[in-house]
This record gives sequence, structure tokens and C-alpha cells, in this order.
Amino acid sequence: MISYLDAGTGSMIVTAIAGGVAGIGVAFKMGLARLKSKVTGKPMPEQDSDESEPGSAHD
Repeated sequence: MISYLDAGTGSMIVTAIAGGVAGIGVAFKMGLARLKSKVTGKPMPEQDSDESEPGSAHD
């Protein structure tokens, strides 16, 4: 039996692979930051978010 992958299935596979690669990149970056903070003894930098800015449009 021959399997058939239509265009929707192919794009879903490509999207899943791209998301996995991006997730691995973020995990690597965070791990490197944690290792660097332990080696240098400095605390990890705080992550900025748009919701914490004073005067934002979310009031």
C-alpha cells in the first residue's frame, strides 16, 4: 500500500519541524544564560514583557 501526503499534511509536517527547531533554539539560549549566570555569579537578566510597561494600551 502506498501512502499519500496531500499539501495540507506536508505543510503541517514542515510547520511542526520548524516549531521544534525554534523550541530547541530557545531552550539552548535559556540553558546557556543559566550556565553563564552560575559561572559569573550574576543573576539572570529579567525578561521584558509588553504587559508590564506603564502607560500601555491595556489599561
